[in-house]
Amino acid sequence: MKSAIKIIFIVSLMVMIGCQSEKQILLENKEEPLKQKPEPKKSNLTKELRLTYHAVWVAKENFELLKSGSIFGTGNSYEIRLETDGKIQWIRLSSTDRENQSRFPYFYQDEVQNPDVSYFVWGNKKCSVLVFILPEGKRYARWEGIHNGFLLVFETTTHSEISAKELAKELHLLVQQSLELY
Repeated sequence: MKSAIKIIFIVSLMVMIGCQSEKQILLENKEEPLKQKPEPKKSNLTKELRLTYHAVWVAKENFELLKSGSIFGTGNSYEIRLETDGKIQWIRLSSTDRENQSRFPYFYQDEVQNPDVSYFVWGNKKCSVLVFILPEGKRYARWEGIHNGFLLVFETTTHSEISAKELAKELHLLVQQSLELY
């Protein structure tokens, strides 16, 4: 009797395994036509980045996040590539609290060169855009403003065919369009 139960158990197990593998083959055959359809391009795209509790970068167009990190443990830093045909293709977005503003780690800092400085109205505050000339035939622009005690900094580099005033205005407009404050 025990041997009959063992045989029935083994036969039923083999039947179940056989049915399962046939089912798997049928499923694989059904999935093949689905695999032939082109899949949408997946990339590292996002729509918003939190700089502080009260400031969020919300781009009107997609951008690719290249790097992210923390500044002094109280602020954030992101490097993004914009998916636009504009003059500004790359931006570094950063923030830090009041205590660390004096030692902020700018992407580019030249103590000797006098930058071209532009001031803009930003809500009920003012902000500044500094433009430096880089040795490689490029320009570096830095937008700076303070909101709720946090220093917000947006930095970019572009080719030098754009004037310093045009670059400052374009960077300010981009920040104004994409930065949401609470």
